[in-house]
Amino acid sequence: MDKRRQVGGRIIMDTFLLPTGGSVDVGLDEMFSGTEYYFGALDIGVPKPVILDRPQVRAHQASDSDPMVKKGLLGKDRTIVNLQIPDVLNAPWTQAHIYVFTCRDGSPFKVSDTTARVSPALYSSVLACLSVFVGYLIAAFAFREKRPERWQSYFDPVSMTAGLDGKASLGKLQILMFSLIVFGLITYFLLKTGVLTDISSTVLILLGIAGIGSTVAKGADISRTTITPENRAWLLRKQWLPSARNPADIDAHWRDIFTTDGEFDVYRYQSFIFSLAVAGALIIGGVIQLSSFEIPQTLLGILGLSQVVYIGGKLVTPTTMADLNKSIGDLREAERKFRASAVTANNGVLPATVPQAIVPASQTAYDAYMMLATDVATLFTAQTGLDVAPEKLQPSL
Repeated sequence: MDKRRQVGGRIIMDTFLLPTGGSVDVGLDEMFSGTEYYFGALDIGVPKPVILDRPQVRAHQASDSDPMVKKGLLGKDRTIVNLQIPDVLNAPWTQAHIYVFTCRDGSPFKVSDTTARVSPALYSSVLACLSVFVGYLIAAFAFREKRPERWQSYFDPVSMTAGLDGKASLGKLQILMFSLIVFGLITYFLLKTGVLTDISSTVLILLGIAGIGSTVAKGADISRTTITPENRAWLLRKQWLPSARNPADIDAHWRDIFTTDGEFDVYRYQSFIFSLAVAGALIIGGVIQLSSFEIPQTLLGILGLSQVVYIGGKLVTPTTMADLNKSIGDLREAERKFRASAVTANNGVLPATVPQAIVPASQTAYDAYMMLATDVATLFTAQTGLDVAPEKLQPSL
């Protein structure tokens, strides 16, 4: 480029890389003048430089809202030039010369220049998508204790986000989706500008809604779908439950996302579709600027309300595990009554064995216990898939 002109103001950038395939603001350390106009050029080492004509170069006076002013890189009376740079694909991340020409009375009279590495938007997008895919694969392989029968199962997000019961978890699926989207956008801006981008407050609220909703929903599931500690301790003593922790096999399906106890759950469906809407808005709007991307408060409110309704639905929905807990509690009480009747019949001394405890005075309590134990064992097997041996039905002394 011909540089036999007056030297203009220093070019200031707030990024390490020069993003191409879009607009970028650069600062000129010179007073803003409304009578001057600009054009630019990008020399990437090829015979023909990229020329930026007047429609592609616009200038305005720096203000308090401009990032470079906020960072203290440029004064408020200085000039900010917006460059519309086409995507440079034949020289990715190579050193390039940037020229900004200041024109007056129809001809350039000053030139400012600097060097920076150019970052093509297309390549940044591809690498960001690959990074998300690799991150997803790492999680997909890391959580499995055994190899699935079909290789396609590795890519199933529903299986990856399954709960402790082996069923699909809507809350964990939402966290995975939003986390991957935000990770992809941060990686994209890192590759494009060379700096870590900030995250807007509404994106943080979105992640918080998903995280809190998942945590509360998990707590609601535990309170509704697990055996209470006192019942679990009793079952372990009776050897109805194995002493070693035996997590459920993963049997997650997409239908689990929309159903509860085999019935269509409108609360789950509502939360899922609004999450998809917000995820689409985040992808489309976040690509432009993640730090200033704003999710409408009404949409965040709808998503939050969907989470509240979804969790409330979990709390009021009946569950067979609650029935099992109640039945086990009744069985424990029947065992206590039999033990008390055996002690009374044996002059205040606890018999050494169950046959010794079964006397006419305690026969009624024993029969009541055994009848209830048979029914509870049937319900227990249906709910957990664990068989109860006949000898384990006997009461404990």
